[in-house]
Amino acid sequence: MKTHPHDEPLRQLLRSSWTVAPQADPGFRAAVWARIEAARRMPATWSGWLRLNVARVSYCAAASVVFAGTGGGLLAASQANREREQLIQRYVVSIDPHQQVNTPR
Repeated sequence: MKTHPHDEPLRQLLRSSWTVAPQADPGFRAAVWARIEAARRMPATWSGWLRLNVARVSYCAAASVVFAGTGGGLLAASQANREREQLIQRYVVSIDPHQQVNTPR
């Protein structure tokens, strides 16, 4: 609904009948200060964040080391088995060139 900007009777009617009586919140001031203090406790630097979250960071670092070590160990074992099989084949062929070694892969 569009009204004319100079509609004086409507403006007077709204002023006389449309009143708002907000309720005062007794905990408003305390809530504001609690939010301000919470914002002050939040770190502004990476080192501050790290100090607050040292346990999580340590856990993630340890888990990463364990995961990388396990994966690297498994890859190394697989590579060692392949190389061992190749050495066996080369040795058998060097003893008897007509010999063929059928190894499962």
